[in-house]
Amino acid sequence: MLRLMKKNAFYFVYYAAVIFPLMAFYMYFVRKELSGAMVMFQGLWLILIVEGALAVSERAEDKTRGYDFLRLLPIKDQEIVLSKFLIVFLTTIFLVAFNYILYLFIPGPVHFFTIGRILVLISGIYALILAATSYVIIFRFGHANFVKFVWAVMIITMVAPVLIFESVILKMDLDINIVINKLSQFHWLIWIVLPFFGLAFFYLLFQTALRAKIAAKG
Repeated sequence: MLRLMKKNAFYFVYYAAVIFPLMAFYMYFVRKELSGAMVMFQGLWLILIVEGALAVSERAEDKTRGYDFLRLLPIKDQEIVLSKFLIVFLTTIFLVAFNYILYLFIPGPVHFFTIGRILVLISGIYALILAATSYVIIFRFGHANFVKFVWAVMIITMVAPVLIFESVILKMDLDINIVINKLSQFHWLIWIVLPFFGLAFFYLLFQTALRAKIAAKG
């Protein structure tokens, strides 16, 4: 299990431990204080880094025919799938924790810190579910279909927040600060409900991916 995790961990470690902190510190020194733009971009980058590392890792796996090689070894399908999911889980936990720690050292309005933590948590859950869904597609439909899925999801992930902001908040003439204050009143509920249902769904997708891997082997 540990060897499998080391085999797949390079791209996740590189993106999570090198690129993400560099971007975060860049935004910290440029923006000087926490802002709505910084909060949104931190959440988006978290999602893109997890899914991007997964995509690059799986591209290398497909190019080197890594799964075909693993079939020749006395390794159970459960170990292969579990190692993939554990790397995604640990990477996401690291990125969420890193954001939370970063917020301790950045000045800014109090309500931005509350909504920032909420958005980071939502982004983390979304990244977990997206990555888990990716593995289901890889094991069930193959790498080619996974590539199509990634492109579609990445476009939606980048474009949807902008469209929602422009079409809903601006057209309804809502004050973004009012929206943030309203959301921050329910932060305790979000921190309890989201992790529970998010992790439960993540586990269900793990089981689905495992069944798909076993079926593909057969």
